[in-house]
Amino acid sequence: MLISGVGLSALTLLPAYGESALDKAAQLLQDGRATSAAAIYKEYLKVHPKDLNAQLAMANIAIRQFDYPKAKSVLEQALAQHPDSAETAATLGHLFQLWQNAPNGKLADNTRDYQALAEEHFKQALGLNPESPLVLSYAAEWSLQKNDLITAEQNLQKALRIRPTFIPAFQGLARFYMKVRDIPRARDTILHATELDPLDAMNYFLTAQLLATANRPAEAVKYAAKSEQLDYGRLPARDYLLATQYEKLGETPNALQYYETLTRYTPRDAQVWLKLGELYELTQQNQQSLTAFQKALTLKPDILSSLYEEARQNTRLEKIEVACKQWRRLLNIRGSDPATVEEGLSALASLHYLNYFYRPNQPDADTENDLRRVEEALAQNPDQPNRQLDRLKLLIARQGTLSEDRRQDLLVMSKVNDDAVAGEAAFLVGELKTAHERLEGVDGLSEAEYARLADRLLLVQELQFSKVFYQRASQLNSAAGYQMALKRIQSKQSLAAQKADEGTLAFNEKNYEEASLKYQEAARIYQQWDNIYLKLGDTYEKLKKWPEAKAAYDKATQLSPGLMSSQGFAKNYARIEKKAR
Repeated sequence: MLISGVGLSALTLLPAYGESALDKAAQLLQDGRATSAAAIYKEYLKVHPKDLNAQLAMANIAIRQFDYPKAKSVLEQALAQHPDSAETAATLGHLFQLWQNAPNGKLADNTRDYQALAEEHFKQALGLNPESPLVLSYAAEWSLQKNDLITAEQNLQKALRIRPTFIPAFQGLARFYMKVRDIPRARDTILHATELDPLDAMNYFLTAQLLATANRPAEAVKYAAKSEQLDYGRLPARDYLLATQYEKLGETPNALQYYETLTRYTPRDAQVWLKLGELYELTQQNQQSLTAFQKALTLKPDILSSLYEEARQNTRLEKIEVACKQWRRLLNIRGSDPATVEEGLSALASLHYLNYFYRPNQPDADTENDLRRVEEALAQNPDQPNRQLDRLKLLIARQGTLSEDRRQDLLVMSKVNDDAVAGEAAFLVGELKTAHERLEGVDGLSEAEYARLADRLLLVQELQFSKVFYQRASQLNSAAGYQMALKRIQSKQSLAAQKADEGTLAFNEKNYEEASLKYQEAARIYQQWDNIYLKLGDTYEKLKKWPEAKAAYDKATQLSPGLMSSQGFAKNYARIEKKAR
């Protein structure tokens, strides 16, 4: 991001005036009293309307106070009166560069081609005086923005050869080194500039940027705050840095303060409103959060699609807390949209169930509120099998266990007409054969519907048909990018295989208790793996746990009914069944 202005040091290039009024104005600027200084310059210009020093000082104050129209008016008048002033042309070019770089600012104006105006005035300035350090420094900033790194470095080095203590050139060089990721040289350059002028606000801000890049937020805040203390103007880039670094430090009130400040200077920046919405949400300022999110969406409607995609990706990555927050946010913003309600409530219920799967008896603090959302949706439309199943998953998550009542409810759901809902319900209750039959009947869905169903199934650890449905969604839209979800399924299957291998190793060493635990872990990860239930049954036989052995073989036969046609298996099963009675 281009920094607004090159600092007061640039004014020292101009010849000093002995008049007490100008001395007083300069001192007021040094003390940070820019408004008082501007008043003196204004009165001085009434008496000396063509004084270039006063004009440039007035323009720089206006730029730093975000009064770009006033700065433009002063500079254009100065250039008309002093057509040979390279510094005036360069400052005007710099102003147009700033204007171009503020598409979301309060002064944004899309009616003029500021890029062309900036280019025109930098060429004019270099033509008038290619030996001016100020002109060279401003022109270098422009080249840096255009990624003309060679020209930028040449102009900055030339400025320093002409005037070795010219601080704006050192600051530009530091930005150049940061851009080319030569951090050691950037640090050395800005340290030297600070030695030359320990009261230059821009030096401290550039140091803060370096510290932020190094992920040292506490120190970045310290130097940015020092820069702010020394500066009489506002610098949105600095406000943004302070906001983000305070956020990293977990100092939410301070982060909020700077994001709120940014809305006054860059009111059309959708990302700022989005961050405000997130922080208001974090501090439970719900109405302010909703207003900020709606403002962001008004400014940049395509943010909504990125919000949905982030929520979906974090859901598939099983980032439970983050994904839940994102779906609640979308429901708050788009609660009147049926598609959002359908997908959001489904995702929340499945995420809570996943939390129960990983952490039984440790329900999420927001389970009750999300259950209320689902029940409210059901009250408006009771004949929704999906919502009924979502409610059951939330009840199981809240209770932290699959009670007999909930088991019976799921068995009832496994008989509904909707194959997808019935198949998922049957899977949840362990009726794997029924689950397979019902899910096999799912067909003719859209890409989005297949993806949503696959998401639901993956979150309850159903790996077989979630893979099938992601593949079907991908066939309908190859650009949608379901590879991450498919790789996650593959990694789960690999983990189950690893646990099975560990179980087999323990079994071969006759450590049957350890083997049973490893096989159970594998079966929990990949519940539709028939072979793992056979191994588990064999292990329970060795432990003489006959009911458990029978249950394991029952699961295996559900998944592979053909096992019973094997005389050896059928005979052994009959023996185990007898012992289990």
